[in-house]
Amino acid sequence: MSRKILSEIAVGTAQAIGTEFLAALVKCMREAMEAKLVFITIGVGEPPLRARSLASWWQGGPREAFEYDLEGTPCRLVYDGESLVISEGLYQRFEKDAGYESYIGVPLRNGRGKVIGHFAVLSEMPLAVPDEGVAIVKLFAMRAETELQRLDYEREREDLIASLARTNRRLTNRHGALRQSNESKTMLLGMVAHDLRNPLSAILGRSEFIDTLADKGELAQEQVLKIRESCKTIVTIAERMDRLIESALTQAKTESAAFTLDVQEFPVSRAISLAIALNMSAAQQKSIKINAGNSNGVSMSGDEDRIIEALDNLIRNAVKYSHPEKNISVDVNELPESIDIVVCDEGQGLTHEDCMRAFRQFQRLSAKPTAGETSTGLGLAIVKTIAEAHGGMASVASAGKGKGARFTLSLPRMPM
Repeated sequence: MSRKILSEIAVGTAQAIGTEFLAALVKCMREAMEAKLVFITIGVGEPPLRARSLASWWQGGPREAFEYDLEGTPCRLVYDGESLVISEGLYQRFEKDAGYESYIGVPLRNGRGKVIGHFAVLSEMPLAVPDEGVAIVKLFAMRAETELQRLDYEREREDLIASLARTNRRLTNRHGALRQSNESKTMLLGMVAHDLRNPLSAILGRSEFIDTLADKGELAQEQVLKIRESCKTIVTIAERMDRLIESALTQAKTESAAFTLDVQEFPVSRAISLAIALNMSAAQQKSIKINAGNSNGVSMSGDEDRIIEALDNLIRNAVKYSHPEKNISVDVNELPESIDIVVCDEGQGLTHEDCMRAFRQFQRLSAKPTAGETSTGLGLAIVKTIAEAHGGMASVASAGKGKGARFTLSLPRMPM
């Protein structure tokens, strides 16, 4: 008997998959076991309080999809996780099942072992061989369970693909927004660099005019020398700014975030002297002394303007965060493969946490400007970028709050 049933069900469901398989399975089970109703359900709610049919066959044909409350039915017990066999007297135990004598229910689980549905066979006749009937139902319930798991995995796969597609669209939109923002910043950079050239031209023009006044001989010789020295410094600074603006304009045109180095050999003392000159006025206002160690005869290859820019930022910070009447020193240490330029101050000092994040962009450290100066949090990040562009590094050390700080710009003699 069991072989005949198994054969009929196997042949009847052999060519079907998915929901078609479930429909074919309940049809063959009903016909082979002479059952009145065979159906497969999926639980509704969490935990399931109702069941909804996925496939069913009742008497002479398929039954339309239906949904029912689990409470008061044998199916409730099956959803609790155990197979249930009632060989006779079903209607006497469960009033909702009037007209049915026997019941076989097997739980169906997902890939994680959770009960998500069940396979039920109801008959108007008592089960002649209950064990045989249960074995057959369990066997094909396993096949139905596998099919449900496959369908569940397919849904998860489709959901994952849809989620990835949404994420990809968001990333694409984000990339477009970032690109547009970058283009706007590049345009702004170009505009600012372009507009700075006019006041620079005026500075150069005025310095030349002042220099011609010194030639008239109406001033004391000492005054003439000071004027000419000041004009020379103004011209040097203005020319350096002009070169930096030219580099910024080139960067804006190429839309590149990186800058290229104009590598030439130069005396280190010249770069230090100019960086100190850029900050001398601010230092004098605080009665701060800037002392430069002896670096005569020391030369290196690199982008002098960029290195001056880095030193300018280090010295400016030392002045900005030092109290009046303190000292700042700029020294040079020659090593076989590199040159270390060290800027030390007697300022507010730094905590360990400050030192760890000092060179990150837009970082505000615990020290505060002592005369209300502004701070963007970019200066040290620029120093780090310039050092690394040369194949070097920037570092900081401090003994703690109130004990000053030591910044080191370590540069290879020849950029990498």
